Amino acid sequence: MALQDILDAIIAQADQQITSARSGHQKRISEMREAAERSQAKKKQDLAMQKEKKKAQMQLKAQAHAETSKRNTVLQKKRELLDQLYSKTLEQLAALPDDKVEPVLRTCLKSITTKGTLHPSEAHAALLKKIAPSEQFTMGKPVSTKGGFIFSSPKAEQDCTLEHLVKEWLRPQTELDVSQKLFS
Repeated sequence: MALQDILDAIIAQADQQITSARSGHQKRISEMREAAERSQAKKKQDLAMQKEKKKAQMQLKAQAHAETSKRNTVLQKKRELLDQLYSKTLEQLAALPDDKVEPVLRTCLKSITTKGTLHPSEAHAALLKKIAPSEQFTMGKPVSTKGGFIFSSPKAEQDCTLEHLVKEWLRPQTELDVSQKLFS
């Protein structure tokens, strides 16, 4: 019987070790499962925060894009209105009688210090023949323009057409003031 008691004691001790090992194993599995669940919950929370952050960034980008588009559209419309205004100004200048255009053409002629050829617009050819000093200027072929003339010499060329005067002189000098008065 002693042998049976020894075997029973060994079996009992083995069962206790197995139970203890199972208990330890179950405890480690539970701890690992809890750690995995905590990690998964943390990752879900981080992903949710990243999602919200990305969503807010996209909304800001969309708002900025909408504001930029709106501002560009408004600026484009203002530019179109200014273009129309200066086109109408050019049309009105071209429609002025010779006595009103003469001072402008005289000022342009006085700004030229060399001898050369005037290529007048058809509208102002007669007026330029009358007011241009013949010792300094010769008349050339008319140019296709709404008014004014183009001066050319071997050393210089000067554009005194109404289109050029409005685009390169009048508009840069007045556009800021006109814009402020029109769009304020």
